[in-house]
Amino acid sequence: MSKNLRRFAPVLAGSLWLVSWAVCNDVHAELVVAADSADANMATEILPCHRYDGLQPQGTTNPAISTCETMSPDLGKFREKSAEHGWLIQGGITLGGTFDLLHHGAHPQLYIGQNPTYRANGYVTTTYDLSRVGFAGASQLVFNANVQRFWYAGENPTGFAINSLYVSQRFNEGRVQLQYGFEELGNQFYGFALGTSSTTSPAGVGSSIPYEVGFIFNKTAPEINLRLASANKHFYERIGVTRSVDPEGAQADWDHNNFLGLKWHIPGAKALFINELGYQVEAAPSQRMMWLRQGVMYNESRFSRFRGGYAGGNYAYYLVGDYQFFQTDAAKPYRGFYVNVKADYAPPDRNVYTGDIGATLYVLGPFGQPDDALALGYTFNRLSRSSQRMQQASGIAAVDYSRNYALSYVYRVARGVYLSNQLSYTANPIQAPKQPEALTWMSSLSLSY
Repeated sequence: MSKNLRRFAPVLAGSLWLVSWAVCNDVHAELVVAADSADANMATEILPCHRYDGLQPQGTTNPAISTCETMSPDLGKFREKSAEHGWLIQGGITLGGTFDLLHHGAHPQLYIGQNPTYRANGYVTTTYDLSRVGFAGASQLVFNANVQRFWYAGENPTGFAINSLYVSQRFNEGRVQLQYGFEELGNQFYGFALGTSSTTSPAGVGSSIPYEVGFIFNKTAPEINLRLASANKHFYERIGVTRSVDPEGAQADWDHNNFLGLKWHIPGAKALFINELGYQVEAAPSQRMMWLRQGVMYNESRFSRFRGGYAGGNYAYYLVGDYQFFQTDAAKPYRGFYVNVKADYAPPDRNVYTGDIGATLYVLGPFGQPDDALALGYTFNRLSRSSQRMQQASGIAAVDYSRNYALSYVYRVARGVYLSNQLSYTANPIQAPKQPEALTWMSSLSLSY
């Protein structure tokens, strides 16, 4: 890990280069003024920082925290001077842990939180306005890298990786968006976060199926995707293709990729295609937020069948919807009561998690706190009976379902500082061997700069 950290600084600097060219309109991306979401008594101090938000990564389903909501909106004069030249640099640190309140410790550990489970992550995101050098439309270069440490190896790999290095171009007032380069494609589809900022992600939507079928996580992969929207920008279709995760799993993908995470080909990992249709309306005065989307994924990689042999591919379907029941603050229309519902499916002969349904009720701005989030969620997971029978034939007690109930609260401690807590009850936390019910507490502290 220390060797990776020593290499982090030169890698970050050396990776900020332009990778392609475009025939151009000499147009600079506009710096958009957003609605002020900070405390009223800070309005005079932080109002200029709103103009930096127009340089934030465009097109992702996980909205970035406003620069006005970072610990130092101007970073002295650094952010202002960078923005004048088309650059925006943001970053953050997250520290967290998950703990079993029923004391079900085990050696070896079998699931997150069974023993005290800690994690740490530091990241930096950089964008550059490519229209300044001749790219057509509102164009960006987006770079993201992180260093992560997981104390439980079964949760995620540990080390350094580049997570994004891509070009995004928007045309026709944003109705056409083209993106190409290296990216975790899951950031562009499905919508795993709740609310208007990445700070609410600990209370977000959870499903293992898109990742089980092939979404990259932790490192990155070559990808291209195209988003087409209707004239009013509400209806859209998004199609993408990327390299699948290694069929042997996230750790194998991490090990087979190179240090930077920019390897073009990994043995056994073939193309992953995805198509998403959706309808999206943002919250506004007298307009409630609604986002409905359904998607189809197809992975060309070979996957082992539980009954023996291999399947020539893998696939999944998902249906997700968010709806704002009512607004609680006319001046901040994003505040209010919402519901998220989701359903996912994957074939049971090659996937452990084969189906799920879930619902989450959440409130943005509860108890008079405009930047907090409260969520109560339920998820039912159907596990593969083919896998269950295979385990039982080997003398291992296995289950074919899991249920989870979760209560989450994301608290804004101060500008750029968020504390998240979640109490979660899970029946059958893993498929095999069968485990008693788990009651876990998760806490994380996020710092954004």
